[in-house]
Amino acid sequence: MTKNPFSFYDFLGYLFPGLTTLMLTAFVVYLYKINGLNVSFDNFIQIKEFADALEEVLGLNWWECTVLVVVLAYIAGHIVAYLSSVTIEYFANSTMEYPSYYLLHEGKNRSIFSVFFQGKKGWTAWKKVYRILLFIVLLPIFIFTIPKTLRSFISRPLDEYVINSIQAKLMELSKTLNLNIPDVNSKADYHRIVMHYVYLNIPQSQRKADNYVAIYGFLRAMALIACLFFDYLFVTQALTINLFMPINWDAVKILLIIFVLTNILFMGFVKFYRRFTLENYMALLTEKK
Repeated sequence: MTKNPFSFYDFLGYLFPGLTTLMLTAFVVYLYKINGLNVSFDNFIQIKEFADALEEVLGLNWWECTVLVVVLAYIAGHIVAYLSSVTIEYFANSTMEYPSYYLLHEGKNRSIFSVFFQGKKGWTAWKKVYRILLFIVLLPIFIFTIPKTLRSFISRPLDEYVINSIQAKLMELSKTLNLNIPDVNSKADYHRIVMHYVYLNIPQSQRKADNYVAIYGFLRAMALIACLFFDYLFVTQALTINLFMPINWDAVKILLIIFVLTNILFMGFVKFYRRFTLENYMALLTEKK
């Protein structure tokens, strides 16, 4: 075997998010066993409670069970990676299009509600229900991306000269591969062909592309974990609301911090998702034959 079976993506995309998921899950289960859903916010910011949760729920002495922890984290990481692809990535593509499309086309200035919830021909009832559930789960990200200016900034196209140059290269590539290039306004997944061509024929860009995939996979998974943790904290604290008691401003501050962190991770994901696609286009554009 000439290549290491474990890649950079295995650590960033699977192991680290999986380990984070295991620790947070153990913490939540531990607090639920002690307090049920009526959890004081102070419990979430105590390091001792977190350490006790890892020891009691997972039942592991970390220095003695390294292999078991790695295996469990790796499995959990695969689950989180898949879930993040059908939630975080699906949401980004549904509301802002694929980077391969918006880099070469001007985006549509529509409200996120009409973009995400307006039914299309062929939509099933299950797809509509899924989008409603996705709206609930990804509520902090949904709220953050409501402004049209933010989505327009994320999905801004390249300048006209570069777009025309890339389109000319795509035409040239289709002739080289003896393929019919899709119409310029089509949403056909032509970028998949470009991605494989660049990876196989321009080895100088392989390392950068691999790094971008690993980073955006990591950020996508961590954004989902942060989003779910925000949802859990929001629900548990909402259940403790007492109109006759003063507002717990510490809880509000922590929720705001997690809200901001979730969306920083989401913005990082779309940034490197865009960079990965742009790297493929620019590598094709600057290819020397």
